[in-house]
Amino acid sequence: MCMHHDHEASECTDSETKAMLSKRRMIQGLAAGGLVTVTAPGLSSCVTNPETGSSQFLGLVSESQLNQMAAQSWAQAKQTQKLSTDPRYTSRLRNVGSRIARGANRANQPWDYAVFDSDTKNAFVLPGNRVGVYKGMMDFADNDDQIAAVMGHEVGHVAGQHARERVNTQMAGQLGLAVGGAIGASQMSKKCKTMADRRQQQACYQSANRNSQLLNAALGMGFTLGVVLPFSRKHESQSDLLGAKYMHKAGYDAYQSVSLWEKMAENQASRQPEFLSTHPDPSRRARDLHNYIKYQERLGSQGWQSIRMPKT
Repeated sequence: MCMHHDHEASECTDSETKAMLSKRRMIQGLAAGGLVTVTAPGLSSCVTNPETGSSQFLGLVSESQLNQMAAQSWAQAKQTQKLSTDPRYTSRLRNVGSRIARGANRANQPWDYAVFDSDTKNAFVLPGNRVGVYKGMMDFADNDDQIAAVMGHEVGHVAGQHARERVNTQMAGQLGLAVGGAIGASQMSKKCKTMADRRQQQACYQSANRNSQLLNAALGMGFTLGVVLPFSRKHESQSDLLGAKYMHKAGYDAYQSVSLWEKMAENQASRQPEFLSTHPDPSRRARDLHNYIKYQERLGSQGWQSIRMPKT
């Protein structure tokens, strides 16, 4: 995980992690490729998530459709990557996972846990409560509380419906980019049709085509930097706080999530600027978690009911 849960492959160097996360992005690709049914009335479907309090756009792809695609990716991952059968890892993960599921009030749901036999420091979750943790991540953690921080984070993604929101947002964005690009190309080539000279008309169309490609690239970059990456960082932050909440509810020491992220920050040699990343800076994550836990403690009996942060 390059010291990050749920990391994008572009930020990792480990080939197995890249392969795994490419499979995860395949879910989004399947949706974007039109292999799911899109219901027109759902285009304006927004709901408030009870766990995060955030409004989410979930109208293009249903939960069942996403789960079906995730099941295929999960099965392929377990077929192509070596799984650990060592009970020191598998039993430990199931035990921690079941406690976190109870802390999240999701113990009545089916969960599928897998330990991948690799030194990669990563963990991930796929729709349908499918949680994969690499052996390297479990070795990196100092204790069960830190493994609970990893599990809590992944369960937070499930509770936050982050995968579904991301797929729906990206699909809507792609539709918008396609429409915007088509309109731009039409406007750029409009004057070319009125030219009588064939050479001038051909040169005009070539120029319009180049400008149209530049416009599409600029629109795509703007969508990535302005929507996709901020959404991803928001999801990671929400999952961190939800994870700490579930740790507390399950009887774990929530401050160990802070220790884990501090350790991750120390072990990360270099990092690209945060605005170009799918994840917040590790030091920021540790700081936000510390502030959140302290705030919940100050609330006393009213604490740990939400992921509210102290006002700054």
